[in-house]
Amino acid sequence: MFEIFAYLDGVNQRMKVLIFEYITASGEASESLAREGQMILDALLSNFAKLPVEVIVATKNDFQNQLKTVDAIWLIAPECDGILERFCRYVEHQNKQLLTSPAKAVALTANKFSTFQILNAAQIQTVPTEIFNSVFNYDQTKEWLIKPIDGVGAENTFLLTSPKEWNNLPALDKNYIIQPHLHGEKTSLSCLFKNGFARLVCVNVQIFEVIDQQYVLQNIKVNCKLDDGRYQKLVSEIAQAFPDLFGYAGIDLIETENACFVLEINPRLTTSFVGIEKALGLNVAECVLELLQCDVQKLKSYPNTLNVEIHV
Repeated sequence: MFEIFAYLDGVNQRMKVLIFEYITASGEASESLAREGQMILDALLSNFAKLPVEVIVATKNDFQNQLKTVDAIWLIAPECDGILERFCRYVEHQNKQLLTSPAKAVALTANKFSTFQILNAAQIQTVPTEIFNSVFNYDQTKEWLIKPIDGVGAENTFLLTSPKEWNNLPALDKNYIIQPHLHGEKTSLSCLFKNGFARLVCVNVQIFEVIDQQYVLQNIKVNCKLDDGRYQKLVSEIAQAFPDLFGYAGIDLIETENACFVLEINPRLTTSFVGIEKALGLNVAECVLELLQCDVQKLKSYPNTLNVEIHV
C-alpha cells in the first residue's frame, strides 16, 4: 500500500479527508434513497478504514467548519436540484481538493438532456431524449418514460404504456424529459475517470420492479459480467466526451438484443459501489487517491472475482 501524505507547512502529514453524505446528513430524501445513502457511506468508510488517512464524517450543520480543517473532501449527494453541483462549487471556491468530479462535469451529466446532446454529438448510442411538453400530443399507442431532467435513480419516473396511464400522470412542477421506453437488460458500469481517460471497474445488472407506473430498484448484481472489450471501449468513448469526469462514476445502460444504449451518467458513487470491495477485493478510495498522483492507465490491475448481490 502506498503512503498518503499532505504537504503542509513544509512537513509531511497524514492526509485528512472529509466525507459528506448529503442524504444521511440532512434527512431530505425518500426512505429508499436514505437507505442507499447509508449503504454507500458505510462502504466508503470501510474503504478508508484500510488506508493511512484520517477521516471525518460531516453533518450538514458542521460541513463548512469541518471543511476548513481538511486536505480533501469526498462528496456524496444527489444531482437533483443542483445539490451536488452547488457543494462541488463551494468546495472549489474554498480551494480544497475534491475527490469526486468537479462542478462543471456534474453540471453536464446531471442534466439528462445535456448528457443526451453530448453523447449524440460524439456518436455514442444513447436513448432518444426530448424536453417533455405537457401540451404536445404524444403517440399514446407507444410506451414512454417521463423523468425529471436532473432526477436521481428512478425517483419520480413515470412509465406510460396506455392512454389510461397518461390520464393518471400527475401535474409536473419542474422540467422533465421524455424518452421511448426500451425493453432490455438494465446494466450499469462502475468506472474510474481522469483527464479524458477511464478504466472499467466492473459490469453490474440492476433488477427493477414496476410499481404504480414507477420503476423501483430491488437489487443489483455487482461484477456479474465479464468484459469482452466492448464495455471498456464504450467507457473510453464517454471519457473523451466528458473529459472533466474524475474518480468514480457510474454509467447506466439499456441493452437490447441488437444494441446497447447509454441511459445516463452518474458523476458520483452509485449503489453498485457498495459491492465492489467484496466482489473484486478492490479499494476504490485507494484508487481515487492514487489518481491524484497518476493517470488511470497507471492504476494497478485487479482481478475479476465474485458476483455480489446488493438488496436495496
